[in-house]
Amino acid sequence: MLTEEEINRIFSWQPYREDWPVDRNKHDDNIVSHYGKLIDSLTQNNFFDTYYSEDGGLGNYLEFICYPIGHKTYIGNAILVCVSLCSPIVAYGQTGFHKGIDFTAWGGLFAPENIGYINDTALTGIETKIKGILSKQSLVLLDKDFARKPLPDEVSKNLQYENHNKGNLYLHGIFQKTD
Repeated sequence: MLTEEEINRIFSWQPYREDWPVDRNKHDDNIVSHYGKLIDSLTQNNFFDTYYSEDGGLGNYLEFICYPIGHKTYIGNAILVCVSLCSPIVAYGQTGFHKGIDFTAWGGLFAPENIGYINDTALTGIETKIKGILSKQSLVLLDKDFARKPLPDEVSKNLQYENHNKGNLYLHGIFQKTD
């Protein structure tokens, strides 16, 4: 999927390759110019509602929680979509979601074995639309076996102090948030 050099660059919030257009270490990191159509497609459509929970401000990825359309409040399953800003990698899976009038809460990042796995039939149509949107961006779904690999000890230790995604697998190194 990725070379060791490429994955280590992602763990350090750097573009996985020199020609990758998004660079989290530059003032103008090109997030909107590169992912603007994706962001609009996931947040402004007639098929599902989306809570855009991570815009790259505190993370090295974009995070979208997609759920059935037309609810002022919602308690149920949703599809969590994570898009790497350092590479053309995406992962999605099912999560619990609770949207109130003035708050939101969700179950967090899915386990590697649940990447691409949606078992709630109410989300099947949403998943189909999401897959179509992601394919137009030429994003690659993170491989489950690759996502399960343990992080190098040094990376894992660094993430313990800054990462909201508790874990020590490649999945957690690819999708990081800081305080």
